[in-house]
Amino acid sequence: MSCGVGKPLSPICDFLKEYNGSYISRLHMPGHKGRAPAGYPDFLQAAFPYDITEVAGADVLFEAEGIIGESEALTAALYGAGFTCYSAGGSTLSILAMAAAAVEQFGRKIVVPRNAHRAFVNACALVDAEPVWLCPPCKEGLCPQPTPEMAAAALDAHPDARIFYLTSPDYYGVIADVAGIAREVHKRGGVLLCDAAHGSHLPFAPGVSHPIALGADLCCDSPHKTLPVLTGGSLLHGSGPYFSKGQLKAKMALFGSTSPSYLIMASLDACQRWLAHEGRAAFAALDARVKALEAALSQRGAALLPNKTDCTKITIDCQRMGYTHEEIGAVLRQAGCEPEFCGGGRVVLMVSPQTDEETLQRVQAALRLPVKRPIPYLDITLSPEAIMTPREASFAPSEAVSVENAAGRIAAESRVACPPGIPVVAAGEKIGENEKKLLKNSGIFSIFVIK
Repeated sequence: MSCGVGKPLSPICDFLKEYNGSYISRLHMPGHKGRAPAGYPDFLQAAFPYDITEVAGADVLFEAEGIIGESEALTAALYGAGFTCYSAGGSTLSILAMAAAAVEQFGRKIVVPRNAHRAFVNACALVDAEPVWLCPPCKEGLCPQPTPEMAAAALDAHPDARIFYLTSPDYYGVIADVAGIAREVHKRGGVLLCDAAHGSHLPFAPGVSHPIALGADLCCDSPHKTLPVLTGGSLLHGSGPYFSKGQLKAKMALFGSTSPSYLIMASLDACQRWLAHEGRAAFAALDARVKALEAALSQRGAALLPNKTDCTKITIDCQRMGYTHEEIGAVLRQAGCEPEFCGGGRVVLMVSPQTDEETLQRVQAALRLPVKRPIPYLDITLSPEAIMTPREASFAPSEAVSVENAAGRIAAESRVACPPGIPVVAAGEKIGENEKKLLKNSGIFSIFVIK
């Protein structure tokens, strides 16, 4: 099946349209054969004709040399990456591949700040990596981004660790000094992996840069979080001399489905074309709109996260206003707005160029609230004590116990609280009184521990 003369601007989308318009009989998966049975919802009827498998001409995701490879190359050029791999399994698949490729070449130890997502801990269990946790003092319930000096000190304290894993932007829209950290890592002969799941828009937003442009060797994005892409669409970028596209594709094939969704890949393909034509203008407009909204909210007494630099996040500091996150969440829902997250004394609103003006006006109207006495944050001190590796603990015999009786036991699973996805206790760590308190305060009352 040809996609036309020359390189199309959206090769996957063009192929799917051409295939659907052909007279080919579909004697292959999937079972719907491009047609929805009577009574199926309209949105499925619209999607089924374009939901195919890896037929002739459709390329193969983990050995991309045709239309998928062409689309990936277009995306890599937009991000300034040496190569880009598509994932239809979210950034979880990309994180697994990054960890596997890095451990293979640079050893098992990975220095990682505690604000890493639990997908990273799960990756450590699967690829037998050993995390060396960097735990900056938490401030008002938030785990701050590490500084280059912290990264340098941690690597010097663990000279056998040559991998540094960073999460930037974090869930609240705070961006780390990626360039400074990359310099310190590379100075010591290491590589920098970056989870930028919330940062796929960064090359197109004003005043910020993408980690791959700032020195990250591998970086994953989740375009479905901030760009017009179907849920599950992720990008894995590589740059520099250490990793090849073929190597990363092989690692992704270890963990990914052999039946990737062409609808997800088509949305990644359509998005790269949209970004090329409209991305910068769209995010410049969004940045201005968000700044205007935040200024209006601040004038009315709403407390916002002060060091946030990501225009797709509006983080409301509920407790500084004298409210719980449940109360502010209820106010927004009554106004017809569903937040991304309510927890830890804060409410996170995620916006994009596709957010209409009516929605921003609803937020502004809903948050006209009288400011009350601030509610103090619970002091959080994370000092993990690793007894076993994540792999050893994750696959050891275990039993469920109440958190009340878990102190002194070794966690067989990673349990997370606020901020979202960040482990209070990771698999293989000893549960202390502080971890027990944090788990209970987060509504977690049972946990699997080593027998």
